Amino acid sequence: MLAKRIIIVLTFLDGVLFRTKKFRPDTRYTDNFIDNSLVDEIVLIDVSNTKKNRALFYDTIKRISKSCFVPITVGGHINDFYEIEVLQNLGADKILINSLIHEDEKIVKKITNNYGSQFVIGGIDFIGTIENYKIFSNHGKKELDLSIEDCLKKFENCKIGEVLIQSIDRDGSLKGYDNEINKFVKDKTFLPVIVCGGAGNWNNFIDAFQKSNVDGACTNNIYHYSEKSIKLIKETLKKKGIYVRSD
Repeated sequence: MLAKRIIIVLTFLDGVLFRTKKFRPDTRYTDNFIDNSLVDEIVLIDVSNTKKNRALFYDTIKRISKSCFVPITVGGHINDFYEIEVLQNLGADKILINSLIHEDEKIVKKITNNYGSQFVIGGIDFIGTIENYKIFSNHGKKELDLSIEDCLKKFENCKIGEVLIQSIDRDGSLKGYDNEINKFVKDKTFLPVIVCGGAGNWNNFIDAFQKSNVDGACTNNIYHYSEKSIKLIKETLKKKGIYVRSD
């Protein structure tokens, strides 16, 4: 049995760390507490409007990769093959792509062929519910005329290794994950599924794993509260019989 993963998502705008709400910067919270001994993975996302201050984000990747010993995924502004080598040299273990796969599948196939399926996570950003949802790219700015099944077919065709499904509506809301749509995604693909958007308390993680059987759960906001957050989440999950890595 594979352990369920607890994953931190940290978002950066022009090199500055932000909490987000509905994909918009929330400047009230900028401090983070990361316990590298307990968190399973870290996702770093550049949500800047341009690449003007990309060097600041590169510095962040390099700094964090030197200070932690868990896999680091990097996303945002990945729009060509040559960017991949730069990110890997800075310490990225995986990349998260969204817009690129809808713009040029050939590049994505080239990435998975050269770096392996496990190196690439495909992102699906959505607004709405299972009955009525819309898919977006470009960090929620561009609506796509696609279904979840369409996205999954693209991922599988490009040999992407994992799926990250994120609710824009629930980002920063603390209302819990959209377990209906997450279960739908999990049932539609053989790929591991990671969920993001809405985590506000420990019960939200329990629900995500028990109700939708996903493989990993991301959060941004909880990590701004306490350096013991990861430890408390995992202790709660273990009490509920959910297998997580604890050392």
